[in-house]
Amino acid sequence: MATAPLRKVTLKLCPDDLAHVRFAFSPLWECVAAFRAWGDPSRHALLLPWMTRIGPAVSGLDWEPLASLALVSRGTIPDFLSPPPTTPLPRFDEELASLRRSSPDVVRAEIEIAYPRGLPRTLRQALVDPRAFLSKVATVLQMFWRRALAPDWPLLRAKLEAEVLFRARALALGGAEALFKGIHRDVSYESGCLTIRTDSYWDGRKRRRGLLLVPSIFSWPDVFLTVRPPWRPTITYTSRGVADVWSDIDQPTTGAAQQLLGRTCTKLIVALKSPQSTLEAAATLRLSPAAASEQITRLWRAGILERTRIGRRVFYALNPKGRALLAALEA
Repeated sequence: MATAPLRKVTLKLCPDDLAHVRFAFSPLWECVAAFRAWGDPSRHALLLPWMTRIGPAVSGLDWEPLASLALVSRGTIPDFLSPPPTTPLPRFDEELASLRRSSPDVVRAEIEIAYPRGLPRTLRQALVDPRAFLSKVATVLQMFWRRALAPDWPLLRAKLEAEVLFRARALALGGAEALFKGIHRDVSYESGCLTIRTDSYWDGRKRRRGLLLVPSIFSWPDVFLTVRPPWRPTITYTSRGVADVWSDIDQPTTGAAQQLLGRTCTKLIVALKSPQSTLEAAATLRLSPAAASEQITRLWRAGILERTRIGRRVFYALNPKGRALLAALEA
């Protein structure tokens, strides 16, 4: 993949922009970013455990036309390939349907941005029949999703939801300064100006109001910026905890903890270092929903969990007492 030089893009955020900051994550973007990482493993060393696991399932297959769209310079990835999510908790199939509905004019314009010096043969059909081309792209994306991400999605989703909760709390308690503090090395905020070091294309003119923040596992180590209409300005950045995302749940627990609380309860306490719903905890620990609910209820009644509601979903995580208990058991 070619690497374009980074430049600074500054968005002047007015009060109306800050009043319309939203959070979401995107299964479709995770699929695209994971494909990019798999296609360029030398830049994504933290993801090697995942690459090793999926290798047999994805090697030796023809991934065109996805490769011709996703494996381009970071700043020229067509936005229609993974449009900014319109809901906080989208499903992969919903986003894939949105991709299929992309405007033919948008498809043509963004492919030409990605290939200003002429299209490769594999993309010429895209300009002639964008609808048929999008259908092929969606089919390839669905195949990669099933082989490479779907088995791990409950754990990955829990990590992303925990990051959304963290940033939403930071905004509520500390305002914009707290929200953007430490979000990414290439993102800074000062006096109403949000500056992103990026190679993303934007002419500096029209943009929609508001801002969408999208945490990502597979974007590491980069930050991605979408500003061009019709999309809402979107920053896709690396979620916290990527380095240990595949080891958190399976790490060994102390014998003392297991003897005191039992193996299942101990593993659940470790899992709830990050917020999870009952169904996600069940999937992560390979329990039935009823068994996970029973264990979480016991920990809640014991006073070591906090819970947060987002829409219709309730997330549980260790509160200060719970974290202190875990630290004591691991000491």
